[in-house]
Amino acid sequence: MRSRIIGYTLVFIVFLFFDTAFVPLKIVGVGTCFLLSATVCLGIFEKERFGALFGLFSGLFLDFATAAVFGLNAIAFMVIGFISGVFAQSRLSVSFFGALLLTGVSAALYAVLPAILYSFFESQPVTDVLLYSALPKFALSVPPVMITFPLIKLLNRFFVRREERRNVW
Repeated sequence: MRSRIIGYTLVFIVFLFFDTAFVPLKIVGVGTCFLLSATVCLGIFEKERFGALFGLFSGLFLDFATAAVFGLNAIAFMVIGFISGVFAQSRLSVSFFGALLLTGVSAALYAVLPAILYSFFESQPVTDVLLYSALPKFALSVPPVMITFPLIKLLNRFFVRREERRNVW
């Protein structure tokens, strides 16, 4: 279990770096969100509790690192990690398509709800906020699944084989 925590912590550090310091692609000031896809993939592979815990920590660190409303990312990522674990258990199989589908739905909700709240409190037109904030956030949050899913799958296989050899599990 300790090796899993260390491995996923390294994944978290790399993706936090890509989300905050080195953003590979930005559209209208909105960048990619590798931590969202990593939270979904970890929820799928490691069940709902681990996904929720990873989501909580990644959301908290993302809140600390960016100028977002404090706690919004933490709560959103925690719920996304938990729900992706529950859906992977009961409704979807552990596959790339399932991860892509869950990331798409989560990215849409993660992008649209804060945009609607922002337009309500700042009295901005909803269409402008959705067009310039939510749409780029959705479009840039789904493609990182092509990187995160194979990485998390490879790490999960490595950890399972290692635990089978040591008779830990």
